[in-house]
Amino acid sequence: MKSRRITSSLVASAIMGVAALAPLAVQAKCTTTIGSVMALTGSLGALGQSIAKGAELAVDTVNKAGGVNGCDLKLSMLDDQTSPAVGVSAAKQLVDIHQVPAIVGALSSGVSMAILTSVTAPGKVVQISPSSTSPSFTELAKSGKTGGYWFRTTPSDALQGVAMAKLARENGLKRVAVLYLKNPYGEGLAGKFSEYFKKLGGKVTASVPYNPKQPSYRSEVSSALGGDPQAVFLIGYPGDGTTVAREWISSGGPQTFLLPDGLESQKFVDDVGAKYMKKVLGTAAGSVNTPSLKTFDSDFQKQFGNPPTQAYMTNAYDAVMVIALAMDKGHGTSADTVKNNIRGISGTAGTAIYAGAGQYEKALKLIKEGKRIHYVGASGELTFDKNGDVSGPMAIWTLKDKKVVQDRMMSVSTINKVLMKR
Repeated sequence: MKSRRITSSLVASAIMGVAALAPLAVQAKCTTTIGSVMALTGSLGALGQSIAKGAELAVDTVNKAGGVNGCDLKLSMLDDQTSPAVGVSAAKQLVDIHQVPAIVGALSSGVSMAILTSVTAPGKVVQISPSSTSPSFTELAKSGKTGGYWFRTTPSDALQGVAMAKLARENGLKRVAVLYLKNPYGEGLAGKFSEYFKKLGGKVTASVPYNPKQPSYRSEVSSALGGDPQAVFLIGYPGDGTTVAREWISSGGPQTFLLPDGLESQKFVDDVGAKYMKKVLGTAAGSVNTPSLKTFDSDFQKQFGNPPTQAYMTNAYDAVMVIALAMDKGHGTSADTVKNNIRGISGTAGTAIYAGAGQYEKALKLIKEGKRIHYVGASGELTFDKNGDVSGPMAIWTLKDKKVVQDRMMSVSTINKVLMKR
């Protein structure tokens, strides 16, 4: 036994010596790590687990094409539990310990705002949210407090509020009560809807905020029922939103629901009871029907075994893709490389690059040749303005046979006509 141990030790030493002399090509590949803060549990958990798959698919796409600057791309994803405090802690861990240059997330506007103001902006780390839609981010960027490190691949609720107001009026609604979650998402969307619903001739009979994690919302529902509304615009997430909807129904509120992206959830519908939701008019960020969307749908089906159905999956995919392409274009992996090159691989100038590993390889070739590219995302054309915002259509969704289904798209031009209305 002793002689075998000596022999093994000598062999191991010899192998280590050979490894030390071996060319770099046969050693382990390098890795570039970016972070992600997603709501995998909590109020948005049901949505977040699906949205996260979009980001994971993008990482797989990049690595199949050779990675970022020749290195494998890794996504370090942490759960924020749909809590600002937990989200900040997760972001700090990603920045301080993993030293990531960019973070994809969060989903909730409240969580993203906490991360942005406490971690990413002061730490000069890029943050790209696939679903935080509060108009507050635009105002923060205008003030210069984001340092240019904030982006999002979904349109602001300045657009969703307009789309919902138009949708309500198209369906003959003149009096609507608003019940909204008291956070940046709820406050921003409620404000924009109310502003444009009034411009279109409607009346907001009541606008009532509610706090998360209350055992009952009877007082808030009672206040919202004043003024004889024809419908309720309920802004929130599954969980608390379910409790509010149930109490609205049990209190005799009209069973016509206006629902935003945060409640585009089959679980929410099932928990409330589709039979109590006589009419549902929903909005969410839409995806333009581009070659990227078709590739995304096909690749997603192959990787996960089912078609993508959740809003913001494409936006999460695009967030990872623009980070990776910006790193390739800038020949680096720092936060400033991403920030300074992200508009150089998006917009509308240069050769169009679509989703998929083959298209990514094409992009790398063009970048190496010094040619301009622009990535056409799975969610649509991505043109980041000076505030890190993008424009896009709104998906209109509803219930058919008790199932959440996308009905149609409301175009950017249609929304802009309402925005220009005086």
